[in-house]
Amino acid sequence: MRMTPLFCTALLACAARSTAGENLIKNGSFDEGERAAAHWETANGLTTFFMTEEGRGRIVKMDTSVDRQQALAWHKAFATDPTLPPPAKVPIAADSYGSIGGNEGVMLDSELIDCVPGQDYRLTADFKGAGKPFVWIKGFLWHPTRKTWVDGYQTRLEPARVSPDAWSTFSIGFNPTVRSPRIQKFKVRLYAYWPNGLYYFDNIRVEAIAPDEMQRLIRLRDGK
Repeated sequence: MRMTPLFCTALLACAARSTAGENLIKNGSFDEGERAAAHWETANGLTTFFMTEEGRGRIVKMDTSVDRQQALAWHKAFATDPTLPPPAKVPIAADSYGSIGGNEGVMLDSELIDCVPGQDYRLTADFKGAGKPFVWIKGFLWHPTRKTWVDGYQTRLEPARVSPDAWSTFSIGFNPTVRSPRIQKFKVRLYAYWPNGLYYFDNIRVEAIAPDEMQRLIRLRDGK
């Protein structure tokens, strides 16, 4: 995957337990894997897709204009048997709030990765589409009684502007353990909802960064 120029560029300092510039999200370009992107949730073929764009390679497409009842039923069926062929899309009005985009939205998750205590990170993503999507960071801690990972932290990257045709790149800084010191893992969640339409994602990166870069990203996010 060829990287597009970032709106916000900076040199990464060498961070603890990570090589400078190393992408901690496996296969953030989506190019690894034969029929689907390795290390990512499987696209269901109705609301989420892996597709190829000329000059980029594999990208993620989301369609939020799917009828909500159809989307929920297909999500359940696909979870039971991911070899099922996707159904034909049920037509709905372009501005219908009965869409999945007008309600729960559409999402696709990365694998969990280790969270280093005290570490600052930078999340970067490429976007285009019908409206502003989100890229969430979801942090988790281990629940010893329930024997499962439970939510304990979240933040999100929301692009300042998005075009339906032209790609743009945005970044934020985050640190899961500053206010939630028990966080052990986190993942990326690509998310789109309203308005109804098509949304695209590419080049998802999470990098360990030095404190000065974190402060620069905070100032940028605050408009300073």
